[in-house]
Amino acid sequence: MERLFWDVDPATVELDAHADYVMERVMTRGTLEAMRWLRGTYSVAQLADYLRRRGDRIPPRDRAYWHLVAGLPLVLEPSGATPPWNR
Repeated sequence: MERLFWDVDPATVELDAHADYVMERVMTRGTLEAMRWLRGTYSVAQLADYLRRRGDRIPPRDRAYWHLVAGLPLVLEPSGATPPWNR
């Protein structure tokens, strides 16, 4: 997990005070193990609250996964690409 916080001293990260920072890092760069840790560290309500407020900072694929985890409706955004079978 410490590798996710390369830009700070991991010992100074406080899970409550820096929750948004921790959630964003793990949601966007975390391994499966880190994602499991995040799900065990923060409640579904906390994850959902973060996604409502700051979810636009998460890439669409990762955001879709975390919306499912948090029990939020999945909002599909147009990708701008035409599928090969529709060309």
